[in-house]
Amino acid sequence: MTKTLRELFVNRIRQSDIFSRMLEGQTRRRIMVITAGAGLGKSWLLRLFAIEATNRKLPLAQLDFADGQAYDALALVLRCRDAFGAEHFAAVDQAISESTTARVSLSTGGTTAAPVNVSIGNENSLTNSTISVSDLGNTIVRDNSFYIQADNPILRQAIEDRINSAFFESLEALSAQSRVVFLFDTYERNTLDSERWSPSTADRWIAGQVLTRIRDGKLPNAIAVLAGRRAPEFGIEWNEALGTVALDLLECSHVTEYLRERRGLADLTDNEVKVVCDGTAGNPQVMGMFADNLEQKRKPKVADDEW
Repeated sequence: MTKTLRELFVNRIRQSDIFSRMLEGQTRRRIMVITAGAGLGKSWLLRLFAIEATNRKLPLAQLDFADGQAYDALALVLRCRDAFGAEHFAAVDQAISESTTARVSLSTGGTTAAPVNVSIGNENSLTNSTISVSDLGNTIVRDNSFYIQADNPILRQAIEDRINSAFFESLEALSAQSRVVFLFDTYERNTLDSERWSPSTADRWIAGQVLTRIRDGKLPNAIAVLAGRRAPEFGIEWNEALGTVALDLLECSHVTEYLRERRGLADLTDNEVKVVCDGTAGNPQVMGMFADNLEQKRKPKVADDEW
């Protein structure tokens, strides 16, 4: 019988208890940073956190930066909006509409049909451009998708600020009704430098907007978890709101528990368990692969079909 994720976990009770206390408001810290090497179970742990938040019916935004997408602030806003429920973020939709819906006016310089000046802008003057075309018959008007392309960075920033402000105003209202949860995995992808932490656009939004608001009490009912092989350094001003958690290699007793009790390999001898302990060095990912192979070895072989 297939076991649940919780049933397979060993020696991660402390981390799970901390997260439960964060959900219940039993600790002053509302930001958890998990840093650990490869294969130590960071993603599994965040999946467990997500299951607990979902079981409690809490609004949850879970992003894994291993997906390879390039996130800017607006992409993150939309991902979080959709995850929490777009119905709570009507102000964001309105801000997007007002910032990107074009007002088009046509005028000709005289009685001739060409050239035609097409002015595109909106009443709030966040975007404005003038396009000259020589043949009205070749002009194609496409529907307006949410993609901002502005030569002037000040104009683009004005649009981003407006949408961002609408998002956090809506999030503040949502968090007044319920605990809201952010889970960010594979966070090491958010540095632009392998030697020192150089924040990406995504990290600047998460740390500068989400985490700072949580720290400063503007989102008192929100919690966030960052997990990765690396994470940015946080100064002493974060100590009240942020705590770090480590994931260690498993001891042999935990490996034994995992193999015999969690994976149902009760017939393993002490010597066989010791071989797995030594071979995996307590790495959960490698240990899981060993267990998979042991299970596969015990299954009856199935003959190939005739070809």
